[in-house]
Order: sequence, then structure tokens, then C-alpha cells
Amino acid sequence: MTGTAYQQGTHVCVISHEGQTLFSQKGKLLGFSSEVVSILKGNALFICDHQGNTLSTHHYTESQPAKANSSKSLLFYLLFGCLDKIGDAYRLYQFLGRGNAIGTDGGDLNWKNIGICFLSIFFWIACFFAASKMGIVE
Repeated sequence: MTGTAYQQGTHVCVISHEGQTLFSQKGKLLGFSSEVVSILKGNALFICDHQGNTLSTHHYTESQPAKANSSKSLLFYLLFGCLDKIGDAYRLYQFLGRGNAIGTDGGDLNWKNIGICFLSIFFWIACFFAASKMGIVE
């Protein structure tokens, strides 16, 4: 009989009431009782007994409601908008500070522009990392 079952990394471990390991299988633990353990492997649900023998399998689809625009998405778009406006403001300041008309600077490249380019790349990497941690990008 099953005492407990728990997720350990990518494996499901099943323990008896006496504390002995009954079996361990790769998969995601969905639930257990004293008689059976439910393990998800891909999109197949395996119902196993306390010895790890498969009693039945079922097709599993996780039904989740469609996500509406959440505050996380709003935050991501605000970050995008801020970067866009900062870049526009910098370019306008750069052109006005030189006394050149907008678009007539000749496109020269200097260390300041290279630094700003790298900072924007690092900013987008950080935004993508933050978005993936918040669950916006999968």
C-alpha cells in the first residue's frame, strides 16, 4: 500500500507506510491514494498500483481558460514603450546637440553609440528573461 508519493525532479517517488521506496518512475505526479498513483508522461496519464504496474492509461489534455490581457503583459508592453521613447529622446538630443538637422549626421559610429547599442541588447535580454520568469513568454 502507498504511504505517500512525491515529485523529485523529473521522477515520481512512491513510499510505503513503513518508509520504504516502492518504485520511482519518470513523469509528473498528478495524485495518489493508498491504492493507486496517477503519473503524467507527455500527454498520457498512467494509473499505477503500489508496485508501479500500469493499471490503465488515458489521454490527458489540460484544459486551461484562455488568458486575458494580464498585468504581466501590460508591464512588458510598458517596458517596450519606455525603451522606444528613451531611444527616440536620445537620438533627438544627439541631433540637436550637434546642430545638424535630423537625419543628416552622416551615420558616424563612435564608442558612445556602440555602448548604447550593447546596453539596448542587454536590456532586451533582461526583458525576455523577466518575461519568461513571469510566464509571459514560454
